[in-house]
Amino acid sequence: MSLKVAVIGAGSMGMNHIRVLREIGDERARLVGIADVSAAHLQHASGRFHVKGYSDYRQMIDYTSPDLVVVVVPTAMHYEVASYVLARGIHVLLEKPITDNVQEAQQLLAWAHHTGAKLAIGHIERFNPAIIEVKRRLMAGELGRIFHLNARRLGPFPNRISDVGVSLDLATHDVDIMRYLTDAEVQQVFAVMQQRVHQQCEDAVQGVLRFANNVVGTLEVNWLTPTKVRELSITGEKGMYVVNYLTQDVYFYQNDYTVTNWDALSSLKGVSEGTMTRLKVQKAEPLRLEYEDVLTAIEQDKSPTVSGEDGIAVLRIVHQLLASAQEGQHRKAWDEAALVVQG
Repeated sequence: MSLKVAVIGAGSMGMNHIRVLREIGDERARLVGIADVSAAHLQHASGRFHVKGYSDYRQMIDYTSPDLVVVVVPTAMHYEVASYVLARGIHVLLEKPITDNVQEAQQLLAWAHHTGAKLAIGHIERFNPAIIEVKRRLMAGELGRIFHLNARRLGPFPNRISDVGVSLDLATHDVDIMRYLTDAEVQQVFAVMQQRVHQQCEDAVQGVLRFANNVVGTLEVNWLTPTKVRELSITGEKGMYVVNYLTQDVYFYQNDYTVTNWDALSSLKGVSEGTMTRLKVQKAEPLRLEYEDVLTAIEQDKSPTVSGEDGIAVLRIVHQLLASAQEGQHRKAWDEAALVVQG
């Protein structure tokens, strides 16, 4: 039976959601309405996809009675909109981050549990075929123990973002993927942040995460780079995977462990460069795969791959990064003040 789906938010990302829903087809997901407070956005989306538009999402829900509501609004509005939908027992796919604060995120999860509605969080990189392939190989033990992950998510400043900084908007992707690939929670964080262009929030973050299994993750995320970079490397016992999120390519650089035969150095072991292989990845659009997952979760009454609990875990870590950076800034100011007094 086809599920009725409504979308709240018809900006650039909202249009992607609407397009994918149309591609999936009415047999499985029937788009019944679009809501947006912007008349221009609404007119554009309704005209292009021939779906009735509403300026008030509450009215749309009353009129259309959807099975699933997709929430693609600014982060500051996530709680207001998603709580209204969940309280009515309607399933929600909520764009990441789940909210901008942990308390509201927990309240959303409580509403979902109370009404039995599914709450899926749109950490879309989980559905990137390159990440899916790497996870499969890690679970098969092809890399051995993981030592270190390094994420670089760089690009120019997005005019569409004004309510959150780069940590909540972009770093959440990499924190979620690191939790997923290491299958562990973060125990320690350290971060340094900068505010160079953004008028209200940080636009660059460098962070270090230590996981419970002693894997270390490093983050370099910014809105200051004039070209888009989306890369991840995973280093382990048997080599290193390098992922390009944009092209969905994965490369494996094999460790060539060597032992010298020289008597004086016979106890020394090291890593040298081995074979580099481009791995086969079945490429697909991550957003389409995300929808397949959410629709299946509803149809089969099971948890979506990226749950509300995952969204909260990522949000907690990002707030720890923000707190670490703020603490470092305070310590620096205190040390500078102490030097002035001593001088």
